[in-house]
Amino acid sequence: MAATFPLTIVSPAKAIFSGEVAQVEIPGREGDFGVLPGHAPFFSMIRPGVIHIHGNADARFFVTSGYAEVSPTGTTILSDHIEDLATVDVAETQKALEAAQGALDIAEGDEEKRAAQKRIESAQALLAALGGSH
Repeated sequence: MAATFPLTIVSPAKAIFSGEVAQVEIPGREGDFGVLPGHAPFFSMIRPGVIHIHGNADARFFVTSGYAEVSPTGTTILSDHIEDLATVDVAETQKALEAAQGALDIAEGDEEKRAAQKRIESAQALLAALGGSH
């Protein structure tokens, strides 16, 4: 059996994943990185992208932000928004992108513009991830 390590992915609403994995790829702020058993301790902020879990059952999750902590006892990923790519609806994601673009068009202040732009970037990244998962 290949070496594994514990991976936990959580959001404020619920535990998303907990199990032994052979590898996980994470979209870090400074670039994507992979974690294997025995990885050196490490901390990274997460940017919008795909977390790809390799193990007995591969899984892919889209994450908008958060952080990852790699320690000798395992890896923990915390995110306020994470979706299983196997359950995401492309049409709904396209509608969310269009709504965010509409919100940007009518945004009045800098804060509204930044919030709308962030939603646009997240929806675009999710659509790109969906394109790579089929």
